[in-house]
Amino acid sequence: MKEKHVFAGNNTSEGFFSYFEHLLKPEEADHIYILKGGPGTGKNYFMKKIAEKMAENNLFIEYIHCSSDDLSLDGLVIPELKLFFVDGTDPHIIEPVLPGAVDEIINLGAFLDLHKLNKHKNAIIETNKAKSNLYKSAYRYLRAAGIIYDEISSIYDLYVDVDKFGKMCEKAVTMLFAQPKGKKSGKVRKMFTESFTANGYVSFTDLFFEDNEVWAIVGSDTNYSSLFLDRILKEAIKNGYDAECYYRPLSPKKLQHIYLPEKKLIIVTAESPINEKYDKIFDIHGIMDVDRIKTHISEIERNLHLYGMLINNALDKLSETKKLHDILEVIYSNSMDFDAAGEMLKKCLNRHSLQSAIAGILS
Repeated sequence: MKEKHVFAGNNTSEGFFSYFEHLLKPEEADHIYILKGGPGTGKNYFMKKIAEKMAENNLFIEYIHCSSDDLSLDGLVIPELKLFFVDGTDPHIIEPVLPGAVDEIINLGAFLDLHKLNKHKNAIIETNKAKSNLYKSAYRYLRAAGIIYDEISSIYDLYVDVDKFGKMCEKAVTMLFAQPKGKKSGKVRKMFTESFTANGYVSFTDLFFEDNEVWAIVGSDTNYSSLFLDRILKEAIKNGYDAECYYRPLSPKKLQHIYLPEKKLIIVTAESPINEKYDKIFDIHGIMDVDRIKTHISEIERNLHLYGMLINNALDKLSETKKLHDILEVIYSNSMDFDAAGEMLKKCLNRHSLQSAIAGILS
């Protein structure tokens, strides 16, 4: 992979859920730039410009997308330079841990014309209130959808052959970790590859299929798929392999996919075994008592219909938040001195000896 696309936060049944602390720890970084400022002050714009220059220099980039608007960035990680740019504003407020030594705040809000902005004070207040109410409504729908989906999963869970499931897990573990890598435990990073956004349900999972082996666990409608991944994760860490854990958008503490970079292997949860890109398949549906599940089919179908309506309602609310956010961006951007902000950012980067890697970055 030449680049990676993920989400560090998500809109979930638990509200906004953040794994931002897993992106790049201060003790492992050379520089962390925390961008502050309101909507429309250039955080996303400047990060995209920086990413363009990094890509021109053939550097691997991890794009951290905004869970509310996947077309916007919440962060950039450039592992080769141990460099991290992140939007440190609500709802994922980030403050320096090692100020000066590693972390630095770049306050783009300092380049706002406050006199011009103050003329829109009432509009900003009312728009923010309306936006907040829409998020609360979206999260209520997602919470309800989570309850319904748990009910669906509980039916399937009842009819999984536990003994066969244990043997299936053991087979995968044996194939992967016949030889331990070393005595040190592996490290874990937690993120998402999929999200409920203002633009609908967005998935970057398929991008991991490039240049990686792909294993599929068929059974996204059962909790046993997450339990399978839990077992893989436990063994990976014990055997010294680093793991990138990607969680379910609706249930952000349940594993959805695992990537083992040292093995160049992505293990995904799938609805169906039919995909030519799957190199190996572990089919949990194949160890279920299908006849007994059929006795619940009417209930499952009703719940799936209800689940779909709740998700669509949540997505509609998230779409409305984007329209209000766009209004705020226009108000703030019209009050912003982007030239001065760009000059300040260039000086900041040059001060940390990054000019050779990103020369002319904002020209």
